[in-house]
Amino acid sequence: MPPRESPRETLLLILAPLLATFAGQRLYLHLVRVQHVWLAGRIIHHLYFGALLLLPAASLLAFAPYVVRWRRRALVLLGIGSAMILDELVFLNFTDGSDASYVSPRSLWGAVVPVALAVGLLTWLCERSASRAGAPPASEHRPPPSAPCAREDGEEGGLK
Repeated sequence: MPPRESPRETLLLILAPLLATFAGQRLYLHLVRVQHVWLAGRIIHHLYFGALLLLPAASLLAFAPYVVRWRRRALVLLGIGSAMILDELVFLNFTDGSDASYVSPRSLWGAVVPVALAVGLLTWLCERSASRAGAPPASEHRPPPSAPCAREDGEEGGLK
């Protein structure tokens, strides 16, 4: 099996982009101004861009988990896409969707809470994974057979 990053490296590959994306989006939109991407007369929120990043990341992690260069890129995309999605959950569901409501305290704290929960969950999973990293695989926890290569008829098994 090819070498993989440690649980802490995995955590950093997800959390650093997640927090940087979240902070960057919020700072830009609060300090510069809210700008929209329009498609066919509709606003495309960054939640959808996050989903577009999350889907290939999940596919890479599911089907190419040991290709290290793709796995690391997928973990970074996972962090960026998750930040974009978590940032808009409360805004799209619990405000009127206006530019003023996006920069409101309700929208800000409604984004901080899910991001904080995600950070807590990822940290917990990392610690749990790191504590199990030193344990032998589950296959080594099986009790040894009562007799090596024992057969039901009492004869010794093995190659003859």
